[in-house]
Amino acid sequence: MAVIKGLALRPSVPDFGAVARSLLGVLVIAAIGLWVVGPTAAMAAAGAATIAGATALQDSPHGRIPLVVGVSVAMGLAVLVGASTSAYSMPFIAVVAVGCFLAGLAWAAGTNPGLIAAAAAVLLVTAPPVPPTWTTVSASVLLAVVGGLAQAALIGLWPRRRWRVQREALTRAYRSLAADARALAADPSGHIEQEPLRALREAFTFTHGQAVRHPLAYRAWYGLPERIAVTLAALAGRSRGDNGVSSVLAAAADVLDAVSRPTRANAKATGYAMGRFDAVAASTAELESPLVRRLSAQLRDAAALRFGDGSADVVPAGRSEANGGVQHSPGLVGTLAHAVAMIRDQLSAESPVMRHAIRLGLAAGCGVAIARVAEVAHGYWIPLTVVMVLRPETAHTYTRCAGRVAGNVAGVILATGIALVLHPAGLFAAVFAVVLLGVAYAVSGWGYVAVSAALAAAIVFFVDVSGAASLATMGDRVLATLIGGVLAVLAHVALPDRDDVRLRQRAGELLKAEIDYAATVIKASVHDVDRPGEMVASSWERAFRARAAFEAAAASGLMNDRHLRRWLSSYRAGLNAVTASCTALEANLPARRAATTSTALRSAVDEFVEALRGDPQTAGSPWTLDVDVLTAAAARVRAELSDVDDASARVLLTEIDAVTERLVDIATAIPD
Repeated sequence: MAVIKGLALRPSVPDFGAVARSLLGVLVIAAIGLWVVGPTAAMAAAGAATIAGATALQDSPHGRIPLVVGVSVAMGLAVLVGASTSAYSMPFIAVVAVGCFLAGLAWAAGTNPGLIAAAAAVLLVTAPPVPPTWTTVSASVLLAVVGGLAQAALIGLWPRRRWRVQREALTRAYRSLAADARALAADPSGHIEQEPLRALREAFTFTHGQAVRHPLAYRAWYGLPERIAVTLAALAGRSRGDNGVSSVLAAAADVLDAVSRPTRANAKATGYAMGRFDAVAASTAELESPLVRRLSAQLRDAAALRFGDGSADVVPAGRSEANGGVQHSPGLVGTLAHAVAMIRDQLSAESPVMRHAIRLGLAAGCGVAIARVAEVAHGYWIPLTVVMVLRPETAHTYTRCAGRVAGNVAGVILATGIALVLHPAGLFAAVFAVVLLGVAYAVSGWGYVAVSAALAAAIVFFVDVSGAASLATMGDRVLATLIGGVLAVLAHVALPDRDDVRLRQRAGELLKAEIDYAATVIKASVHDVDRPGEMVASSWERAFRARAAFEAAAASGLMNDRHLRRWLSSYRAGLNAVTASCTALEANLPARRAATTSTALRSAVDEFVEALRGDPQTAGSPWTLDVDVLTAAAARVRAELSDVDDASARVLLTEIDAVTERLVDIATAIPD
């Protein structure tokens, strides 16, 4: 049932084998729970295993196993609290309200933590109201943690096939770069082999949508080697035989060769290779120092990505062996500390995350109270629906709530209908639940309604393993689900997001959508992409929808503010100018695609596109643009195009400059 977290993120086509192994682990731990303890422990264990499995299948370049271990412990804690208090109505109502409030706050740390916390809340609210005993509670908690740890073991022993392909592509790309660097040190007229770099990009990207959703740290896995290749070629072009560039290239080759073998033992060797590179680079001529500094930074980033958690620093030469090599980031503890800091930043009445947390806590607590006081049959569906429906959304709120409730109702009807016909019980019911989880994975790309239906159907079999069902049972479950949906909507009505907060969110979303449109057009200017017209049209449609949502928020009663009206006017004008530049580029696409584009220019444009897109938007704050990074990337494109005497290149340069100027003005003017 707790696959909510993973599936709501629409995992990027997890391969069948990985999903099958994960679901088999869920079934095994459920069977052990049924055999050793009983249905309550089986439900807790299967739920925790499902959440941990969905977490393990997410794309995360580093730290998957520690993350899954942490999630397993968190699920065990949720089971402990729920099993200890569910038999006592008043304490349980308070525990659910506080627990769901904390789960709502977790969205401040990002979508993944928010969904994991929501899944933990599912385990909490579905705890059956049975008197706790030391044996049953400890057994349920132990099985929940073991179920999660089993998923960590499965993903560690049998990682997804795509991850293996990615690791092999990374190793091949860095080895190729090392060989090319040595060849360029010996013969500066050589070239960089492009095929391993193309294979690396293909291994990490499947669709345009995935590339947009992934954070910058993920996209650096294939973008960084491409930028290193460009810098190596530029350095080789400046080699005069006696200015030390050949030595720099040879030292860089040693670093790249060490980076290509990402073993724990090799991390120290990489650090010392980086130290030798720094020593050689310090003696180069001043003319080459900007390129050398760029290469040094890129090599450090490569070492950090390969050996750390994306934020490691390589120490310079001369560091003691006891400390030497690579300084790793604090890992899971540091990640938790960062998440706590992000949550602390949202502790204000205006924060959309804080308001979501209050809505979730109050609605879930009221749901439990209604179920207990009115003795609603299958009343756990009331708070369960609240948890599954409520999200910190400021756009299409009621539409999405209604869609998720409809999905839940459909899933309940489907599962109860199956139970009416087949009467599955015990392990048979667990098998049905696992099959429905597999269906949820299969339909995860279809949208939240289909996922909600599959999850709700799976929950029916996980929670009620007796298999007893009747038409009255179906009616009770549907009624409880509808009550939960009404509570979720009423929570939004009673405590909506502030109009100015909603406007800032809509402004950020519109800026992000317009930038995605610009990035798509600019990328198509220098790359041969499949069906560029469809890709550009899709980006434009998203921008159009975002503009409609923005205009709706702008018309929500804030127009009496003269300063705000002036800002809205300039904001619209700036976005219209960006759209005009993109239209000019789009009209010039066929001519540019036919032209030959240098590797350096493609890399510079790719870097500009990555700077445009930035990281995905979070629930806690509107999307913003890193102006400094964008300006630097635009300057690099300008430098690459300065010597190109081509009409299409001049159009590209003109429009990139125009887009950059307008976006910088817009990004710095979004109201606080």
